[in-house]
Amino acid sequence: MLIEKFGLSFQVVDVRQLRCFIAVAEELHFGRAAERLHVAQPAVSQTVKALERELGVTLLDRSNRRVTLTEAGSVLLVEAYAVLNRLDGATTVMNRLRDADSLRLTIGAVPALPPHLLPALLTRVQDELPDLTVSMRTLPPESRLPDVLDIASGVSLALLRRAKRTAGIATRILAQEPVGLALPAAHPLSASAAVPPAAISGLPLVTFPPEADPEMHRKLFGTLAAAGFTGPSALYESASGAVDASLRLVANGNALSFKLASEVRSFGDPAVVWRPIEGLDITVSTYAAWRRDATLGPLGRLLRLLPGPSAHPSRPSEIT
Repeated sequence: MLIEKFGLSFQVVDVRQLRCFIAVAEELHFGRAAERLHVAQPAVSQTVKALERELGVTLLDRSNRRVTLTEAGSVLLVEAYAVLNRLDGATTVMNRLRDADSLRLTIGAVPALPPHLLPALLTRVQDELPDLTVSMRTLPPESRLPDVLDIASGVSLALLRRAKRTAGIATRILAQEPVGLALPAAHPLSASAAVPPAAISGLPLVTFPPEADPEMHRKLFGTLAAAGFTGPSALYESASGAVDASLRLVANGNALSFKLASEVRSFGDPAVVWRPIEGLDITVSTYAAWRRDATLGPLGRLLRLLPGPSAHPSRPSEIT
């Protein structure tokens, strides 16, 4: 550390001394600083005095029963902050390197992802990274990336339906599929190559509630209305991610449902078919997201296994 203003140069200062000095400088009271540091007040006084002797300057003015910083003390406070910030940063990096050897991480995923995406990824992990232990956590549909990927959350990789550009966070498109219509195979509309939106009017629908994904709900029903859809005869709401439950209603002939083709294929019931909706150009994307500064160890290995867009890509797989 070098304090050029006073022409002082010293190589080693005890970190404990710096933390003690910062506490006194911020509190301007030895007693409160001692309470904050959980030590006796005499120990704080002795530590600061030892620091002053080592530096050869007075850091604190203790006159008039008050404690104030001297000019040298003000300069040292700035230097001390810088040193401890660098030390804390180095400690964080070392912790990540240490954790890189733990070979375990957590993936957070929102409901209603393409049905084969997560099982396929976990199968690849088991086959190619058998020493890696992966835990899963369900995320709310409208999760915010800074909250989901906060270091304290424990989530290393997030799988989401949308990902806004966020400083410090990388995203990659894993899959893209257009929204279409799941309907009973025996329904007259199943004979259509593409179902006109107006033809869905007056028919029962099962769909996700608006609060589950407000943006997608507005976009879907707004686009349909503009194309001639006047509303269903009955509307059943299915919990977000409850794909099988809604498709059972379709299989029984109770309703039609807006779905991805992969969801219908995964359901595997020949009584349900999928058809595109004429003029409807709404694509559901699935993103992976992770912290740019956390790709050491297991996460870096897992990222190499991520797929690219698996269906109807509108652009190449990308990392932003």
